[in-house]
Amino acid sequence: MKYLIGSLLISFLFISNYFNSTQFQSSDFENWQKQYGYFNTQYERQYREMIYNQNKKLIQEHNSKQNITYRMQENQFMTLTHEEFVGIYLSEVKESIQEMTILNQDLYNPLQAVDWRNYTTVYNQGSCAAGWAFSVGSSIESWFYIRGGGQNISVSVQQLVDCEKNSSGCNGGINTQAMLYALKDGLYNSQNYPYVGTQLACKATKSGTYFINNYTFVGGSSQSLQSSLQNYPVSVGLDATNWQFYSTGLFSNCSENLINHYALAIGFDSNNNWVVQNSFGTGWGENGIIKLLPNNTCGILNQAYQIY
Repeated sequence: MKYLIGSLLISFLFISNYFNSTQFQSSDFENWQKQYGYFNTQYERQYREMIYNQNKKLIQEHNSKQNITYRMQENQFMTLTHEEFVGIYLSEVKESIQEMTILNQDLYNPLQAVDWRNYTTVYNQGSCAAGWAFSVGSSIESWFYIRGGGQNISVSVQQLVDCEKNSSGCNGGINTQAMLYALKDGLYNSQNYPYVGTQLACKATKSGTYFINNYTFVGGSSQSLQSSLQNYPVSVGLDATNWQFYSTGLFSNCSENLINHYALAIGFDSNNNWVVQNSFGTGWGENGIIKLLPNNTCGILNQAYQIY
């Protein structure tokens, strides 16, 4: 009898502690849901809460380390596993791209640091792997603004997702294919062809309003990319596999030999760290921006193309 009472007491204390612990964690999860949205079923909610708590622990353990160069934070990706994040938001470029030799050399004659963030807009691609289209669309917008006498335009990224048939819409694409489309067909204004975050039938029945003259490869070396960034931003291919919870600092936890995402290189600082604008919204990173260590970090020099 004493054993039974003791066992019941231990069980009660265990359940009570678990309940209190879960309540504390659930309050964090509830706050996350208030900002990013609720789940439809109880099963889905419990499953996503479990992933949320695992990611929360991952972030805390990372930020507690003394030798880190960047920090993580909670964001819209908290209820996704790493595999889900990669599968939904990224798309590995498997098509052959231009063969090149990357020169990871120190800059003997560093150029003046530049940052174009005040001339660009941070977008949110949503659950559509359209980083390639946003990268090119943003490069066109910044080109018109900086080189076109302050023309504040907004081009249709959705048109690229729907109509650029050499790419795969929300399943990924290549920046040069999007540039070739803008060169030949032109892009509509985003108000006339708004972004919806999913691939639909092409609605472009005539040539667009905004064209580019051409595009050129400006990667291969830090000197080349920095020189091009003196003029205006550049569309770049990158390895974003581990970008899920990036918050601030200098990032280098990536491969130089993989491209699964496109973003917009908008500058570099006095220490040659790259400044890159992403398309995950302003709640991700430093108001939508990530800083990469110098040279070919995340493969930034592999597929850097600038329009003109």
